Amino acid sequence: MTEVITLAHGADRCDVIPQLGGSIGAWSVRGQDMMRVASAASIAAHDPYGMASFPLVPYSNRIGDGTFEWDGNVVALAQNFPPEPHAIHGVGFERPWQVQKRTNDSVVLTLRHHPDAGWPWAFEAQQHMTLADGVLTLNLSAINLQGHSAPLAFGHHPYFPRAGAKLTFHAQGVWLVGDDGLPSRWTSPTAPLDFSEGLSVEHADIDHCFTGWSGAARIAWPEKDWALEITASRELPHAVVCIRSDLDAFCFEPVAHINDALNRQERADMPVIPPGESFRASITFRAVRR
Repeated sequence: MTEVITLAHGADRCDVIPQLGGSIGAWSVRGQDMMRVASAASIAAHDPYGMASFPLVPYSNRIGDGTFEWDGNVVALAQNFPPEPHAIHGVGFERPWQVQKRTNDSVVLTLRHHPDAGWPWAFEAQQHMTLADGVLTLNLSAINLQGHSAPLAFGHHPYFPRAGAKLTFHAQGVWLVGDDGLPSRWTSPTAPLDFSEGLSVEHADIDHCFTGWSGAARIAWPEKDWALEITASRELPHAVVCIRSDLDAFCFEPVAHINDALNRQERADMPVIPPGESFRASITFRAVRR
């Protein structure tokens, strides 16, 4: 049976599922669900895509055809998103994490990765999740265990209730995704992709990477008491927004680099970490009165 750890702070609750990719199964503030709630079926099926949020480490989104060149060598990754030919979202969300420390309102999870078909370089990742009054904080870190510098990043992939939701954030640009699931061209975020004044997500259908977002976003639901403010540290300067018409939830994902960064001229956007050093970032989710 899959263990679910429930963090509690006053009337707030957060379910964490270490064995299922170190995922968050639910987060509620005074009875209001702030993220999508993982179903019992999704937990039983060990399906990270059915969770409230899951970690993106050591990279986010797609690597085209699961291949890229590094230091003059072609790196081939296991394709983990059939029927697409790409590798996606790293390895953290597919592996069990270990509970390093736990209190009533916080937990520290770790994942030690050894080189394999999913990722050729060793690292150790840590999620420190803390629940406070209306606040869920994720402190994320990953240390490079290789004897040489290697690409290494850490973000998160939260799902939020879609019905009635209005999303607001500022960004400098957006990489539009093509039919192959990879970035096709960059443009300025003009209508209908300009969320700076807030847009409903109920009828949108997009999956794009917004660049240079301000590090602050807001989601409001008109029929609910609490809105949500999302802030991220400067190490996460991009955000993937995935809104699908066939889902009752949508994603706003703070990430460190653009999609398929390792195959693009913008690959300098991908963090490269020296041996023994770490990539660190944080994301704060804060419930506020509407």
